[in-house]
Amino acid sequence: MALNLHIYPSTFTNETRILKIIRSLKAHGVFSEIQVMALRKGDLPSHESLGEGLSVIRIAPRIGGPRLLRAIGWYLAALLALRGKPIACVNCHSLPVLPLSWLIAKWNGAKLIYDTHELETETLSSKGLRRTIARIVERLFIHRCDSVSVVGPAIAQWYKDRYGLEHVTVVRNVPPVFTQAAPTGKLRAALGLVADDEIYLYQGLLSRGRGIEALLEAFVTLCAPKHLVFMGYGDLEPEIRKMAALHDTIHFHPAVRPDDIPDYTADANVGLALIENLCLSYYYCLPNKLFEYAACGVPILASDFPEMQSVITEFDAGWAVKPEAKAIRNTIAALTPTSIAAKKARLSELAGAYAWENEEPQLLAMYAAIGLKT
Repeated sequence: MALNLHIYPSTFTNETRILKIIRSLKAHGVFSEIQVMALRKGDLPSHESLGEGLSVIRIAPRIGGPRLLRAIGWYLAALLALRGKPIACVNCHSLPVLPLSWLIAKWNGAKLIYDTHELETETLSSKGLRRTIARIVERLFIHRCDSVSVVGPAIAQWYKDRYGLEHVTVVRNVPPVFTQAAPTGKLRAALGLVADDEIYLYQGLLSRGRGIEALLEAFVTLCAPKHLVFMGYGDLEPEIRKMAALHDTIHFHPAVRPDDIPDYTADANVGLALIENLCLSYYYCLPNKLFEYAACGVPILASDFPEMQSVITEFDAGWAVKPEAKAIRNTIAALTPTSIAAKKARLSELAGAYAWENEEPQLLAMYAAIGLKT
């Protein structure tokens, strides 16, 4: 039985994009068996079922020490774990494992798909020698892939221009269609807010580059009924908690289970997605968060970058601003319940247009084009 192997060097505990991909491939009969190869840490199980014919195998590096040696050790462990397995297609989900993915595909006579989750060589952590090496590796291997998939049109065009690729498949990272969530009162009750309070919600990773510092600065001078709420976890949590203790209009709520997020998000009046222009990958990003807000009936305040602004403008579903404190403060200060309600009325159209079910045809066509029929 031929295997579709997805390689991603993370612990694979909340990788929603890969889950959507493998479930779609299985549901449409492209492969009978699909396996994700991930990184084993702590007490995570080495083998985990994700459904019939779907599984994840977590492997630990066979070499300890510095980061480079651990990476080599993980490569070796991966190769040993795959001995004797007939592989039909290898999906590489991260540039650092592209050489490994190519080697596995080469040995097995398998197809190779490079499924980038961002602009791989132009990330915040890719600098100096590391960026130089990343660019060399990507240029060396990208033409050896049978197909390349990216998360947005702007990134697709960048790959075409940089490497002279004729075709790059766009498969956006968007949620599946579901009934639009209605306010539950859970978030307001947890924070002691009433119906007339306006909630400006940031949900997700609390880290640098996501406009958090600018939001905090903006809300220091904004008054009730406008309230800023952070729901998530990350390095900036202590700073957020500190500001929340000093200002009645700034609040922190711990992260909740992924399945519970819509029940909390639907209580918000406006969702925040204010990525900063710290690298080209951020500038061209199209966060899943935009579509999660829309699916919960929450208008969006997003950065005025190409992909995000395009979605906001197409459906008139929110506001695009410079991710700077002054611009954020001025925009939010001018918002009224009436102007927010006008944007909210457009969200069901956006959520319907940008849903995973509409991305599946591009995904399946990519496999068909390289001889893996649906």
